Amino acid sequence: MESRKIGILGGTFDPIHNAHLLLGEAAREQFGLDRIIFIPNNLAHLKDKADITPGDIRYQMVKKAISGNPYFTCSRLEIDKPDGCYTYDTIQELKMMYPGDELYLILGGDSVIGINTWYKAAELLSSCIILTAVRENDDIPALDKKRRELSNLYGTDIRLMTFNRIDISSTLIRQKVKSGRSVRYLMPDECIEFMCIKELYR
Repeated sequence: MESRKIGILGGTFDPIHNAHLLLGEAAREQFGLDRIIFIPNNLAHLKDKADITPGDIRYQMVKKAISGNPYFTCSRLEIDKPDGCYTYDTIQELKMMYPGDELYLILGGDSVIGINTWYKAAELLSSCIILTAVRENDDIPALDKKRRELSNLYGTDIRLMTFNRIDISSTLIRQKVKSGRSVRYLMPDECIEFMCIKELYR
């Protein structure tokens, strides 16, 4: 069986929005990926857990957001771990689940700049291909320098991905909902309806 190219797009997704979906589609199109797996985090290690919507709610929103794209799927791999996990752990589990397939970890440029400080960074950086979104022309020199540095240190395969900046964030959506403003066209209608039913972010 021919190996597949599988993209991994993790995040808090609190809530998921159109920029997340566009990032996944850009990665799929530019690198010929066969599948994109969206993985909502259980614990965001640098955030207060009390401020994060329960994992199952975020998972349901992601499922609704990606339902129209046959190349997108969603995994409970992280949210079903009561103590949370690190990206390294998730990648190792995925490698066992998809033996012989190539894993592409999709990250923003800011994440790549600091990735060598992550848990088991050396092992992570040598276990998958990293796709990093270039959002601003000014990002390219710094990211290219970091790419060469990590390649020399760990043999990391980091590829720059064109992705135009989109001024949508989960923080912006939460603020708009809290103040009673519209979030239409910032996220899928199915997610907006779900947020209303669950009375999220109010």
